[in-house]
Amino acid sequence: MHLRDRFRVWAPLGAALVVLLAACRSQDASQSPPSTATGQIGKSSGPVILAIEKQEHIWDIEHVAFELEQKFGKTLGQALQQRDTDAIQGLCRAGFEVLFPSSGRSVRYDLGFVQEVRTDADDAPGASRDAAQFANYLQTYFADFDKFEKVTCRVLDLHVDNNDPATGYWDVTLFLAGVGKDRQAGFVEFTSEHQLRCYFTDDAAIESGRILDRWAVRSAVHRHSASPLFEEVTQQFGLDRVDIQDNWNVAKDKVRQYDTQMAAADFDRDGFHDLAVASSNGRWRLLRSMAGEKFAEVTDEFGLPTWADEEPRSRSVNDQVYLATWIDIDNDGFSDLILGDRLYRNREGRRFEDITDSSGIVFGYNPRGCVVADYDCDGRLDLYVLYQLPRAANREETPAWVGDDDTGLENHLWRNTGHGHFENVTEFANAGGGKRQSFAASWLHANGDHYPDLYIANDFGTNVLLINQGNGKFRDGSGEAGVSDYATSMGVATGDMTGDGRPEIYVANMFSKMGRRIIAHVAPEDYPEGIFQQIQGSCAGNRLYVAKEGVSQYHETSEVAGVNTVGWAYAPALADFDADGQLDIYATTGFLSYQRGKPDG
Repeated sequence: MHLRDRFRVWAPLGAALVVLLAACRSQDASQSPPSTATGQIGKSSGPVILAIEKQEHIWDIEHVAFELEQKFGKTLGQALQQRDTDAIQGLCRAGFEVLFPSSGRSVRYDLGFVQEVRTDADDAPGASRDAAQFANYLQTYFADFDKFEKVTCRVLDLHVDNNDPATGYWDVTLFLAGVGKDRQAGFVEFTSEHQLRCYFTDDAAIESGRILDRWAVRSAVHRHSASPLFEEVTQQFGLDRVDIQDNWNVAKDKVRQYDTQMAAADFDRDGFHDLAVASSNGRWRLLRSMAGEKFAEVTDEFGLPTWADEEPRSRSVNDQVYLATWIDIDNDGFSDLILGDRLYRNREGRRFEDITDSSGIVFGYNPRGCVVADYDCDGRLDLYVLYQLPRAANREETPAWVGDDDTGLENHLWRNTGHGHFENVTEFANAGGGKRQSFAASWLHANGDHYPDLYIANDFGTNVLLINQGNGKFRDGSGEAGVSDYATSMGVATGDMTGDGRPEIYVANMFSKMGRRIIAHVAPEDYPEGIFQQIQGSCAGNRLYVAKEGVSQYHETSEVAGVNTVGWAYAPALADFDADGQLDIYATTGFLSYQRGKPDG
C-alpha cells in the first residue's frame, strides 16, 4: 500500500497550516485531505489556491512528522530518562553510524544566575562511531540530570528522497531537549539539534523504532542554575482568590480567548504597587498591596463599583470594554484610573471619582488596550486606544489571514487638554494607524528627537511605526525603518537592550515548528508575488529590531539573538530582572486549553 494511503492522521494545527490548508482547519483526524486549500491574502486579492499535488505532499509529510514525534520521539525520550542503552541501540539499523563533530566549538557564558555552554559543530565530517558508542554518547548529554521533568523530541524539518515516500529514505532535523534537576537540586536544561538519516516505509516501521541509518550532531546548549530567578507566590499574596474566569471550568461555548486586563501602579503612594483588574463579564477590582506582603480587594472602599452596571449610566454599558490603565491626568502625582469604560480621578489616594462624562472620552467597541505618553510634549499625559473588530463570519468584508490592512478599525488618540478634559485628535494627527486589527502598542523615541513615536503591533496585518513630527501630527515611517515585515503580531515591548541609548523593538509573533516544516515544502512560485513572504511571516516567531548606527532604520536580529522561538506569543516585557544593568526579556506564550489534564494551548 502506498504511503499516502496509510498516512491519514491529522496533526495539531499550526499557524502556517491555517494559511496553507485553511479549508481543512476543522477536519477530523480520520478524514482525507481537502480538495482545495485557500489562504486569504488581503481584501481584494481573493482566495489563493495551492496546487492539489502539493497539498497531498504536505499532508503526507506532516503525518510522518506526527508519527515520528509520537512514536519514535517518545521511545527515545523514555530510553534517555531510564538511561536504557539497549533501547537506544535498538533504534539503529544495521550499518548505523553517528558523526561526532571533528572540532566542535564550545563557548561558556556566565549569565549571572545561569551558566551556559554552547557547542556548535562545524561543517567538516567528524569521526564515525557505531550504535553502542552512539548510545553512550547520547546519554552524556544528560549526565548532570538526577531527576527529569521532561524530555522533548520535535521534528523541525523533514524531507524525503526525490519527493517520493516510496523510497523510504528521509532526512530529519530533530530538536532534542530535557529539563530537570541535578544532584544538588539545581536546575538543568539541555537543548540540541541533530541531523538524522532514517529509513521507513509505513507507520509500523516507525513504531518499531529501528529506523536510524545516521545521526549527526549540529548544536547543543547546556544551562545550569543553582536556584530559580523567580518563585510562584500567587497563593501567598492572596491573588489565587481573585475570581478570574477559569476556562477549564466553564462550558466550551463560554470559553473566552481574551477576558481580563490588569495594570499596576502605586495609586496611594505608600511605596508598593497595587493592581487594577477589569474583566469582560463586567467584574472590576482594585487590589491594594498591603506593605508588599499580600493584596486585599478594596474596590468598594475606594469608591469604585464592583460590577460595571452597578451605577446609572448616560449610555448603555459596553460589555466589550475591559480596559485597565493608570494615567495621571492632572499631574498631581496620584495615578488616575481607566477601568472598564470609565475614567476615575484619584483623590490623593483616598478615593476615586468617576469623571468619564465630563472628560469627553468615549470608548468604542472592543478596544484592545491603552498606552500612555505625552506625545505633544505639553506636560500632560495623553492616551492612545487600540481597536479591533471580531473576525465574524457575517461581516461584509471577509478578513484575510495575512496582509489584512483593511477590515479592522482605526485607533484613537486622545489629547489631554488639561483640567481632566480630552479631545479626539486622531484624524488631525494622522494617528489612526489604518484599519487594522491592532493588538498592542508601545511609545518609543525611534528617531532621536524628544517627541515620542509609536509602534503598533497588528494581528493579521502589517505593523506600523508612526513617527512624531513634533507639530502634533504623525507620519507612517514603517517602510523606511524596516519594522513591519510580518503579520500575526500580538504584543510589543521597547527599550534600550544594547546600551547605546537607542531603543530596540521586540515584537510578539507566532512561532510554529509545524508551520516552518510546511513552508519548507512550498516556494514563492507557488503563490502570486509577495504572498509567500507573508506566509513565512505567519510562523516566523518573535522579532527583535535593533537600530542601525546613525540612521532611523532597524535590522532584524531575532534568530541570531535566539529570541524568536517563543511559540504562540503575546505580550512581552523588557526589564532588568537580575539587576545586572541590562534589560532582559520576559516573553509570554500559550493559547486556549479545554482540558486541565491535557493542556493543548
